[in-house]
Amino acid sequence: KGIFDAINAYKESDGTKGIYLFGSFGSGKTYLLLNLAKYLATKKNKKVIFAYYPELVREAKSSIANNTLEQLIVKLKNIDVLMLDDFGGELNSSFIRDEFLGPILQYRMMAGLPVFMTSNYDIKSLTAHLSETKDESNIIKAQRIIERILFMMKVVQLTDENYRK
Repeated sequence: KGIFDAINAYKESDGTKGIYLFGSFGSGKTYLLLNLAKYLATKKNKKVIFAYYPELVREAKSSIANNTLEQLIVKLKNIDVLMLDDFGGELNSSFIRDEFLGPILQYRMMAGLPVFMTSNYDIKSLTAHLSETKDESNIIKAQRIIERILFMMKVVQLTDENYRK
């Protein structure tokens, strides 16, 4: 019920505050946001990027070599609606957190552009994930991202069975 209420509230709002949807594996998080993305693209004529976040991180890292990282960041900053699926499923690094994700979230927050995320992490666990990299532990930098998530998104837990089983 919580996620349907949040989606309906988003549809009736000015469209600036997205949803951080977290829950267990296979509970339907991706399915629900994909349906919202389809609705926004077809009924509201919004341009939507729906990206599997671990793959997006891999793409960002490989774009450094061919000098297209800035193009990717600009695209993610400016799209009407940004949806990041399986956030926290990536191998975290300070570069991805601070030089890739941070600027995208900051820009979108200042521009009033919505971001949606799905994750297996609640906010406390996500903070721990974002603070730990192979080179450092930095809670302040993690909290910087978390503050933007909390400002830009309604946090909703999806508790349901694993439909993939």
